[in-house]
Amino acid sequence: MTGDVTINETASCIVMTTEILRSMLYNGSEIVREMAWVIFDEVHYMRDKERGVVWEETIILLPKEVKYCFLSATIPNSREFAEWIVKIKQQPCSVVYTDFRPTPLMHYIFPTGGSGLHLVVDEHGKFRDANFAKAVAVLETDLDLGKIVEEKKNKKKQQKMTMQQEMKKLIMLIVDKGLDPCIVFSFSKKECEQYSMCLKTCDFNNEDEKAQIDQIYQNAISTLSEDDQ
Repeated sequence: MTGDVTINETASCIVMTTEILRSMLYNGSEIVREMAWVIFDEVHYMRDKERGVVWEETIILLPKEVKYCFLSATIPNSREFAEWIVKIKQQPCSVVYTDFRPTPLMHYIFPTGGSGLHLVVDEHGKFRDANFAKAVAVLETDLDLGKIVEEKKNKKKQQKMTMQQEMKKLIMLIVDKGLDPCIVFSFSKKECEQYSMCLKTCDFNNEDEKAQIDQIYQNAISTLSEDDQ
C-alpha cells in the first residue's frame, strides 16, 4: 500500500509506507485493530529532519498489544532506542546486532575524465597514499581554468553527455575488474532512464545467460499470444 497503489489491503501481511500507517492510526482503521506485528525497516529514518516525526508518531500511536521488529544497518544508539521502546510500550525490547561485514569495505576514486579506478582504502582499512596521489593528479589536471570556462558555455547539454559517458566508462571498468554486481544511486527518475539508455549497447551477459533471457522472452511472447486467442 502506497499513496498511489493498493494491491490487496485484506492480505495477512501488508507492506506499506510509514505515512500510510500513521494515516490509518489517525483514522482508526479496522486493519490497525487486527495487527499483531509491525516490522519497521530502516528505522534510522527517525533521525531524518522531514520524515522522522512520522516514524516517531507512528510508534507512539500504535496499540501497546502490538509486537515490533526494528531493522537498521546504521542506527548508532540502538540500546538507547530500545530503552525508549521499553518505556513507552511497557514491553521488553532486545538488541540483536553484529559487527561482521560479509563484503570488505574498500574506497575507490574515479576522477571525471580519468582512465581508471584508484583504490585509496583497501579491505584492511589501510590508506594507499600513492593511489590517492595519482587520483588527485588527475583531478588537478581536470580543473584547468580554460577548460572550465569553455564547458560553462554549453554547461547543461555537455554536462549531461559527460555524466552519461563517465557512467558508462565506470560501469565497464567495474565489470572488467570483476567488482560487479554494483548499484548506481541516482536521485532522479529521468537520470535513471538516461543512464540505462547509455548502457544499452553494452554486453555484460555470457552465452548461457543470453540463452536464458531469450527463453524467458519467448515464453512471455507465447503467453501473450495464447491470451489473445
